[in-house]
Amino acid sequence: MSAPLQIPLKEVEAVTNNFDDESFIGEGFLGKIYKGQLSLSGELIDVAVRRLDNSFRLQEMAFDKEISILSCLKHENMVSIVGFCYENDEMLIINKRVARGSLRRHLRDPRLTWTRRLQISVGVVRALSYLHNFGIIHHNINSNSILLDENWEAKISGFEYSMTIPAGNLDLAYEKLGMGTYKSDVSSMGIVLFELMCGEETFLSKEDNSFQASLAIFHYENRELHKFVDPNLFSQMDQLSFNIFSRTAYNCLIKHSAPPTMDEILKRLERALQVQLMYENNVRLYFNLLFHHLSFDITSSLICSSSLSLRDTLS
Repeated sequence: MSAPLQIPLKEVEAVTNNFDDESFIGEGFLGKIYKGQLSLSGELIDVAVRRLDNSFRLQEMAFDKEISILSCLKHENMVSIVGFCYENDEMLIINKRVARGSLRRHLRDPRLTWTRRLQISVGVVRALSYLHNFGIIHHNINSNSILLDENWEAKISGFEYSMTIPAGNLDLAYEKLGMGTYKSDVSSMGIVLFELMCGEETFLSKEDNSFQASLAIFHYENRELHKFVDPNLFSQMDQLSFNIFSRTAYNCLIKHSAPPTMDEILKRLERALQVQLMYENNVRLYFNLLFHHLSFDITSSLICSSSLSLRDTLS
């Protein structure tokens, strides 16, 4: 993959109106994000410019980490880097803008059907599986770092916390903390799956707004999880698809010595999606057959009525 372009600060300031509030589209832990349009090779490209906060002491490390990963690795479910700027103490990362923004904004959106939620989860896990196969932990998967394009396809972003894991044994302190291991991505993915099923705020603590994994686990183990799913969403679900998905989310969160790998999670979610698509095809087939049957009955009735009327007229 070719190296990202180093874009002059003046050019970035021009397309963001000098980082004007009207260009502001969001904010992450490391800084604010602005929209704009860059002309590259004669083509206008919608971009999102992340302006890293100067007060963050590890800013330069995070800047280098994200550019390094996005320059070396490419996947259809990862955001694409356009370029960067390191000038006058400004550190800017420029990505292709993802049309619909973060998943978090759409968790209660009725357009986010059960099938689309399944497809989003599959896309995210495909990207994480890809990263893990290169020995990279994302370390920041959540419904804010997952973006959605115009076709509701997932694109993961937020690589500033990512870690490269060397071959061999890991530091025991990291292992105990769940840091620097693949477990952190697995548990984070479990939270995202529960949010896709039940919405963001369902299992949030009122005190500190943190996700209460123990509460989600409790309701799953007591077979009460369906009560927290929006009824309109639940009515779309094939029961087996829901069972596979919820079981996968649960397995990501429970503490065990050998959590599922991303490849294993991917297989389960692909199975849940396959089951759902088969269910929807069967429903469509049933209604098509019913429609044709009713149409035939109505047509037959009209023909019979016409024949009787003609017979009466002739007699």
